[in-house]
Amino acid sequence: MRGTERPRAIAAAAVSGLALAATLTGASVWPTAAVADDGIRTKTVTCESLWVNDSAGVTHARLRNCTVTWGKDIIDGTYWQTVKFQLLDSRTDGVCAKALVILSPNGTSAASSECNGVWTTKTANFSGRATNIFIRIAYGSNSTYGNISTNVPPPAGF
Repeated sequence: MRGTERPRAIAAAAVSGLALAATLTGASVWPTAAVADDGIRTKTVTCESLWVNDSAGVTHARLRNCTVTWGKDIIDGTYWQTVKFQLLDSRTDGVCAKALVILSPNGTSAASSECNGVWTTKTANFSGRATNIFIRIAYGSNSTYGNISTNVPPPAGF
């Protein structure tokens, strides 16, 4: 062997030895493919429970298990929000619980109601970038009774 062939032979033997050891242990000595980043980022935050009482202190509408998922795609620059909660008409007296979710600043909204005294899951989906989400609950045919609301600002980075 010439002087330059010896280091190559040692290197080849070392690689073969590593490959054999990896085969015996089930490990891989070769680099694996990187996982592609789809650019989707989400953050889910909770919002407070709400309830509306009448002047006598009787609860008519309840909202619980409220979450807002803020989403964005860092590749194409799109934003979206998903609001989920459970709504209950606490008194099945023909006056329904109402919820209104409002996206700020553009005012897009989604309304829902519950009239049967059963916790019901409601979902509102929005697209576009929001600075706040307002969630209001009330009861009655024109939703003027109560109007208790909460404000959910976006988490940092959204």
